Amino acid sequence: MSAAPAQSPAGQEGWQLRILAWNVWELRGDLAALIETVQDLRPDVLLLQEAPRFVLPSARLRWFARQIDRRILVGGRGGRGLAILATEQVAAQVIRRGMHPVTQQLSDLNSTYPRGVAAVRVSVPGGGAAVLSSTHLALQEDNRLRHAEHLSALARGAGAPVIVGGDLNETAQGSARRLLSPLLTDPAAQTEHTFPAASPDRRIDAILVSEGVHVRGAHAVRSTQRVSEERLASASDHLPTLLDVTL
Repeated sequence: MSAAPAQSPAGQEGWQLRILAWNVWELRGDLAALIETVQDLRPDVLLLQEAPRFVLPSARLRWFARQIDRRILVGGRGGRGLAILATEQVAAQVIRRGMHPVTQQLSDLNSTYPRGVAAVRVSVPGGGAAVLSSTHLALQEDNRLRHAEHLSALARGAGAPVIVGGDLNETAQGSARRLLSPLLTDPAAQTEHTFPAASPDRRIDAILVSEGVHVRGAHAVRSTQRVSEERLASASDHLPTLLDVTL
């Protein structure tokens, strides 16, 4: 079952956000299960990896956004497989947005997959700001380390709390994750496995947070009100991961 959705309006106790990160497998899986999962969880922000890149990427991403009633903040053609979608309430708080390429050492065919960081800076109602980011680390350790250095620079220079969701392609014991850990940590239990979706045995997808983010809940999603474990495993080869925070 899914947890109760976070409430977006800012109040005396801060701005509550529900954030969902998911490698959506280029929308090649069970689209009904994918859409129903998002509808059931009702996230304020979606941090996507492996969004459509090849055949009509912008049109397909717009179609998906319409099905779940969310705005595209970053993504589409040239999006390096990354996208950030959000509710109208969150979209109204965007200060700026961008896609930052991350260079890689080309060593095999897999290393030609373009990597980057999609990010938006939002104004927090009542004062302050936050950075929300989607990323997808490489399969090769040396390229993951380069990517982690890029993310570390982002976190150090943000001047605001940072939330980064992504397919990290390694567990918390990996070298890139260890490099990031002084600045960005995973608040969920490492037993909240996300991959492979049909029989998850490791946590390689996570939403990392910096100081200044109050976490109210963090876990991998195995099923929702309408979507069984079997159907969810057919939506993508990764399970989604969910984070409820207060800024």
